[in-house]
Amino acid sequence: MRTTIRLADEFYEAVREHASQEGKTVTAYIEEALRAKLAAAAAPPEREPYKVVPFRGGSGPRPGIDLTNNAQLQDIMDGLE
Repeated sequence: MRTTIRLADEFYEAVREHASQEGKTVTAYIEEALRAKLAAAAAPPEREPYKVVPFRGGSGPRPGIDLTNNAQLQDIMDGLE
C-alpha cells in the first residue's frame, strides 16, 4: 500500500541520515519504527513483582481485643468502641 506523510524538512533529513547509516531506505526505516511502536503498545507494561512486607513492629493489638470476633473488630474500626 502506498500513502503520503508530511514531515518537517529537518526531521526528514534526520530520518534519511539514520536510515542511510543503517543501510536502509527511508520507507524501511519508518516502517521498522512504526512496527516497534505498535509492538510496544500491545505489550503489557512490565511491573515489579508484588512484595508483601510483614509487620514486625509495635506491641500487637490493644489489650482486650479478640481478633476472632469480627463484630468487635468492625465496631472498633467504625469508632464505636
